Parts: sequence; structure tokens; C-alpha cells
Amino acid sequence: MSNTLLKILAALTLSLTITSQGLAWEQHSLPSSYIDSNTPHYGGNKAPLVLSSSQIQTATPNNAGITLWNSNNDGVDWTATNMANKNFTHVYLASSSLILGWGETQVPTLFHPTLSSSNWSASTFAWPLANWNIIDISSSIAGDIVILATTPSNNNLVEGELFFIYGNQQGWSKPIRLSGEKSLVGDASLVTHDSGLLSVVWSERNHNSWHILSRHSFDTVTWSTSLTIVDQIAAPYFQESAVQLDADALNNNEIALAYTGWGMQAYSQVWSKAFDAISGQVTHQASLLPDAGDMVYQPSLVTLSNLTWAVAWQQTIGIDSEIFVAQHQADGTWTKAINVSADALHMDRDPHIAKGSSQTLNIAYTRRIQADIQEVYMFSEGDISDPSLDADGDGIANSQEQGFDWDHDGIDDAFSARVATWQAEDGRYALIVEGNGELRRVQAPSLLNVNIEKPTTHNVSGNLFSFQIHALSQGETTSIHIITPQELDENTTWLKLNPNAQWEDSQENTVFRDDSGKGLIVYLTDGGAGDEDGVADGVIIDPAVLATRKVSQNNSRIHTENTSSAAQACLAATNHNPWLSLMFGMFMIGITIAKKYNQEKVI
Repeated sequence: MSNTLLKILAALTLSLTITSQGLAWEQHSLPSSYIDSNTPHYGGNKAPLVLSSSQIQTATPNNAGITLWNSNNDGVDWTATNMANKNFTHVYLASSSLILGWGETQVPTLFHPTLSSSNWSASTFAWPLANWNIIDISSSIAGDIVILATTPSNNNLVEGELFFIYGNQQGWSKPIRLSGEKSLVGDASLVTHDSGLLSVVWSERNHNSWHILSRHSFDTVTWSTSLTIVDQIAAPYFQESAVQLDADALNNNEIALAYTGWGMQAYSQVWSKAFDAISGQVTHQASLLPDAGDMVYQPSLVTLSNLTWAVAWQQTIGIDSEIFVAQHQADGTWTKAINVSADALHMDRDPHIAKGSSQTLNIAYTRRIQADIQEVYMFSEGDISDPSLDADGDGIANSQEQGFDWDHDGIDDAFSARVATWQAEDGRYALIVEGNGELRRVQAPSLLNVNIEKPTTHNVSGNLFSFQIHALSQGETTSIHIITPQELDENTTWLKLNPNAQWEDSQENTVFRDDSGKGLIVYLTDGGAGDEDGVADGVIIDPAVLATRKVSQNNSRIHTENTSSAAQACLAATNHNPWLSLMFGMFMIGITIAKKYNQEKVI
């Protein structure tokens, strides 16, 4: 990662709520006092949220120890209770009265916070595993805690044998190995059913492919034999390619499952299915998540009813990573994927999805500010089951686009993926695809709120425009028309931010100012000019700003003086030769015509 990109990531300003030009989901961050962690952590593994009808709770590690955060479920006002114990890099809030903390130099320890005191009681029981790695955690209503952990086997440092451990105020249970002996376990998930059944789902490598297995128990001591839920998942042969998964109880003893896999792709994708925990029989066939593409990681799943569930995931896009969510409907179809990240150019990762109040969903994730140094908890809240939020899937809420028809095709912009329009502080903007293609993930944060390192060769102002164009043929060229509220300078160009976080001007003959003087027409080619990823894959990614090139005063003066001197010399020569006089006149007429032409064309 380049130093320039790190500066951009460190300088971006976090917004408490998505502005009107953004997505329909609300986004919140913990108070700035949390931003003091010098140790990377991952959102308390998969479950950093405890939700009720009136409260959001989470716990975070930092240099001071552990902080318990409480909000009145609006994600804006937070109160904090601090614990002085240090050296914890991971925490898990099992309930409002039970926290698990661990770190590189600290074995897992249970804490019972007393909100009126900063000296929380801590368990002193010896942790029963050596060289452990916690994979998933669950808790009961009584406050007991269940842990899935791996310990390395066969000299493998990442994956290993999977163990089940039960803990409460009386101590830790003896570890029970659930996986095969000397196995390579990549990920695991605990599922608690209303019937009292406890299920564990995990991924395990066998020879050159991965499998997803399941076991269940009614008493946490006696476990069923392993059931194969997904067989033969292809993956590159190295440990970091472990199949990631998450699961939740669906209906009776059914389980909804989301998992990563490769199939015929070079990068990971996410599938989802449902099955019966007792028999392993499939109840909903596996399907690929919508609009997910490649390079998808960390699926997180929550059930919404007896037949529906939602999945959030982390997806790499160009130079950043963003969080998406989609809902599996009762009829087996999926809603459109929604990007719940506030803006581009951030490393958003490790999402955890949970049901909030009033039929909403909450997604918690960490935002990396600087590589492996500082992270911030972010919360997005919304309802993806309501299609009125963004009917055309361009990333702009219907409330921003309804009643407008900027491309004059007779279709309301709220229902046309070829057009995105939004109201900003300085007026209304519109982005129109003039050729083939459909808009996705349109964002336009103000440069006043995004402190990106400015280019030295251009003057920039206004907005950072970020969008994708889908539904193109591989290598196809299309054009977009960006319309602004103000008159543009006649020399305005489209200055792109490339994958190396460097500014580069658009190619000649690809940018033109429109007849109104308030818009710019830009030609973009999939895999070529204007496409950030440089891959002809039918999708154009284009973060850019409107800019004008800086002109050096010294160079301008020298150029003017040289031009004037040359003209004077030519004029003097014509006084002695009438043919030269005629040629000089034709030369000056040509310069005037060329100058007028260049004033109408933006390079």
C-alpha cells in the first residue's frame, strides 16, 4: 500500500450520518475518544453487538484496557464505562453483564462489569487450551458462555483442531474436540435453537478441497457424528484461503448458512443455503449472493423470520474494502445488494449483522484508518426489505431522485439506473450514462469533508465523484454526463484517482464541456481509459474530481514574451517583402481560428 494512500486513509473525515447524497442507511461511529488503539483488532471477532428494543451495547479494546459502550439505540449518543486492565486486543460482549477479553499476552478472561465501578470482577480460572485461536462465541440468557477455539495441529499455525469449551462463574469446562484429529479447520459458527439444540458448523480442509461439516448436541457433552453440509469447495492451497462462514437458527431445527468458496473463480465468492441440523437435509438450495462479484470475505448472517435471512459481507473494490448487505426472501430470491459503507477509500472490514428495533437491521464493522494501527467502530442501520429505499439500485435513495427526469426519457430518475441525481449544499447534481451501462454505488462526498491530498498540478474543488458502471460488454466504451449547479471553467478536466492513490489527467479526446457550460461529458472504456481496475470485466470503476490545470505565471510570461517577440520579428520582415506580409496575415488568421476551437474543447 502506497504512502499516499495511507495519508488519504488517515485524513478522511468520518461522518456521523450519511448525507442526502449518500445511501439510505444511517451510519454512526463511536466517539473519537475510542480512536486510540495502536493494536489491530477485529471487532470482537464476529459478535460485537448486544441489541435490545431500546439499547445498543458493544465493547472495545484500546490502550487503556476495555471500554463498554452504551447507546439509546439511535447510534448517536454514547456513554462509556472503562476497565483499567491492559494488553487486550480482542473483546466479546456476551451480555450486558459478561465480557470476554483476550490478547497476544493475555489468555481469555471473563469479566463481570459493575457499571458504577471501573474495577470489574475478573475470573481467575486457568484457560484449558495452549496455542489457542478463538473462532466463535455464544452466550445463554443466564450469562454463561460457549466458545469455539482451534489449537494448531501438524505444525500448522493458522488452522487446527476445533474444540468446544463451556464457561461460567464456576470456571471452564474440559475442551471437547469436535473436528477430526489433526484437521485443518478454517472457520466455525455456533447456533442455538429455540428447542434447546446446540449446533456447530465449521469448514475443514480435506486433501485439495474444503468441506463444511456440522454436529449438534442437547447437553453440550454428548455430540452427534459429523454431517457433511457442503462438499468439495475448491480453494487455492494455502492456509489463508480457509472457507469462511456464519450461520443462524432459522426455523425449528433448521440452520441458515453463508459461506465463501471459489468454484471456477480466481477469487472468493459467497453462497448461502439452509439445512436441517438433525439430518443435514437441504431445505433451501445454495445460491450465489447478488452483485457480490469476486474478492468477498467475512460473511455474517442473521435470520429475520422462519423463512428469511440477511447476509452482510466485506468486499474488496479497487483500492478499498466496503460492506454490503442483501436479504434472502421466502421465495428463494435475493434483494439487491446495498453498500452500507459511507464513502470510498476506507478499509471497512469484519461486519457483524444483527436485528435491531422496529424491523431494522444493524451492521457493526471496523474501519481501518491507518494500516494495522488504528481502527474505529462503525454502525449502519436500515431496512433492506423496503424496496422504496433505492428502487433502481444506483446507490441514491428514492427520496433524492423522485420527481426528476434529467435525461428526458420520460422515466422518473428514481426508477432509472442510467441516471443518479442528488441535492448537495451547493445545489443539485446529476450523473447520466449517455451510452450503454447502468450506475451502481454512486457517491459524491464534498472535498471539504474529505481531506484528500490535493494534486500539485491542478486546482480542485467541489466533490469526489465515485461510481461504477455495470451491464457493459467486456472492453466496451461508454460515456457519462456529469451536470453541476455552477458554471465550469472552460478548461475543466476529469482528474482521476488511480489504484495507486495518484492523480492523473484523463486522456486527450475523452473529456468535453457540454453546451450549457455546467456539465462535462467523459468517455470511459472498460479495462482502459477511465477504468480504475484496468480489467475488461464489464464493469467500470471511476473515482475522480473536476479540476483545472495550474498555469505557472513565469511560464506564461515567458511564453507571451516569446510569442510577442516572434510576431514582431515576422512583422518587421514583412515590411520588406509583400509575399511575406500575405503569409503572415494568413498565419495570424489560423491562430485565431485554432484558439476559438480550443476554447470550446476541454482536453
